[in-house]
Amino acid sequence: MRIVPILFLPLFVFAQSYSLKNFISHANKTNGLIKAKEINIKSKHTEAEAAKSAYWPTLDVGADYSIQSPKYVVSPGRTGNVFISANLNIYDGGRKDAILRSKGFEHEASLFEKSAFEKSITLEIARHYYAIKKFSATLRALQERSKELKAQISRVKKFKHTGLATQEEVDKLQAVYDNNRYAMENTKLAIRTSEENLKLISGLPARHLKRNYFLEPKKIHFEWFDTIKTLQASANAIGENANAISAGYLPQISISDTYHKSHFDDLVPMVGGGDAFLIDHQNKLGVSINMRIFDNGKMAKESEAVKYKKMALLSQIEQAKREQKMNFRLAHKALRTTKEKMKSAKSALKAATSTYKVLKQKFEAGLVDDIAYLDALAQMTLAEASYKETVYDYEVKKSIYYYYAGKDPKEFIR
Repeated sequence: MRIVPILFLPLFVFAQSYSLKNFISHANKTNGLIKAKEINIKSKHTEAEAAKSAYWPTLDVGADYSIQSPKYVVSPGRTGNVFISANLNIYDGGRKDAILRSKGFEHEASLFEKSAFEKSITLEIARHYYAIKKFSATLRALQERSKELKAQISRVKKFKHTGLATQEEVDKLQAVYDNNRYAMENTKLAIRTSEENLKLISGLPARHLKRNYFLEPKKIHFEWFDTIKTLQASANAIGENANAISAGYLPQISISDTYHKSHFDDLVPMVGGGDAFLIDHQNKLGVSINMRIFDNGKMAKESEAVKYKKMALLSQIEQAKREQKMNFRLAHKALRTTKEKMKSAKSALKAATSTYKVLKQKFEAGLVDDIAYLDALAQMTLAEASYKETVYDYEVKKSIYYYYAGKDPKEFIR
């Protein structure tokens, strides 16, 4: 009966493992910072809808009740009023249009901001994902080295009992073994740190990772960052705000219609009776036109100040574009450099492995000392870890290249 759980254990582990795409998709759904961006998008969308509503007429209703003392013929002791009023702004110099366009650009900027943040999260997830794989490969190499050292310590101790080895040789191997154990614990800490960071960002446990890689970049079309598009949309919004302020100097035309109904109590008796002086209902239709002709340049200066803010953003955009182009060129260079480093590391691993196998046989036969053997073992361990590290670094470099090309790295995961 004990065989059954053992058989299903690999299936359980596989079910609990996640791919790079799993981590990214889950982060997009659960990450609190991404959710905040989504809420901000809803806020900007609602502001745009509110700006559209400004084109519609407004309708107000109200009521009041007053008691006055003393009373007189045209002022009863008790008066109740109800009214309904409709107002429509016919012309405002284009202020509503400018505000609506501004809110539209702000909404557009919030969409670009969320997209840019998601891409940066993808980059961060990829970095931790391959860091775990890199450190895990290093740990496996150190574990193999630990097994080999433990076996050699046991073998040399047996030789010591027969007088064929010294305590010094045993101590040297033990010191290297203990140092290797420390390196293993340090690597485990690095793995755990990356796992915790990956879990924090994505919301998924990161103990078991599936194999993923990025496609080799070929004929990638460069495009601007979403952050740059965000800045451009924000600059456009600010420009429209300046136009909305300037519209205050143009004529403002509005039409209104108000109907009220009144009820009077506690009237002063009139000679001959009746209350002819009091009107119990009235409808008032009016058109108003006003235009600012002097404010000592207040609105003009306010508009100019806003325009300076737009100019500052445009300058920031130009610098951001130069920076992205520079980083894109460097990312391409780093990609080629890492690829060459990977070839070199593979050759170094092959050479170190061959050297180790030869020296191990000689050491066990007593033809070389422990220093030569330990050096060969260390070189092979380092070469293996270095090769794996370069392989995973190359994947990270590919994700960075796609990022600086203005792409979403997750679209190139396989």
